[in-house]
Amino acid sequence: MTRSCGVILLCLGLLALPACSDPARERFEAAEKALQERKMEAALSGYRSIPKEFPQSRYAPTALLRQGELFGAYYRNYPAALEAYESLVFNYPRAAETPRAMLHKGEIHLIQFLDYAAAVEDFEAIRMRHPQFAGMDEVLLLLAKAYGGVPDPSRQLASLSVLIEKFPESPRAAEGRWMLANVLLSQGKFLVADREFRKLYYLATDRKAIARARWGMAQALEGLGELSAAVEQYEAIRSDWDDPEYIAGKIARLKSRMRAR
Repeated sequence: MTRSCGVILLCLGLLALPACSDPARERFEAAEKALQERKMEAALSGYRSIPKEFPQSRYAPTALLRQGELFGAYYRNYPAALEAYESLVFNYPRAAETPRAMLHKGEIHLIQFLDYAAAVEDFEAIRMRHPQFAGMDEVLLLLAKAYGGVPDPSRQLASLSVLIEKFPESPRAAEGRWMLANVLLSQGKFLVADREFRKLYYLATDRKAIARARWGMAQALEGLGELSAAVEQYEAIRSDWDDPEYIAGKIARLKSRMRAR
């Protein structure tokens, strides 16, 4: 009986003890609270301390990601943001946060530093190492923009084609369709460009998008030498275009070319 009472008392004593604390979690939650309260310095200090003091914690990768986002989006300290992202990618290659850090790296290289080759490397690394990344549609769109800056037209078109084929319902695919049509137009592939702009025309749901698609069609038709059809498209957008006088000038010049034939 005495032994049974001792076991019961021991169990009750264990239940009365406070749960084991996790200092990394406490630090992370305090940083999150500071961030919500717009106490940026306190939040940044908390995030920075976690990977230094608790590198094995499951909160370390997220803290590095938050650190990079604060440096980039709030402080506009892009070198410091890159350092945080690179630390995350190097030290925690299998963490769930890693592809997002790689995406942010690519965005900084592409948008802030105009380093298109580095951006291509970042985005292609995501495709290779994290093919199931939930933000792959965003990766493909940014990759196409980076290839446009290199420039590498064939890979740019390939990235856009994959985006549109694999993520047809994504808003980024919608943007990709416009980019694809304009890239084809800039490359002088007028027949294919005309086809892509016609697709956009049928998908358009507002007057501005319709005018934009007709403009692309007119440009492609002009490139194909189909001047009468081009004039027809320009006429259709005369009242919807931001600069009606410019459209009127285009029409007059094309009609002059047609009379000279």
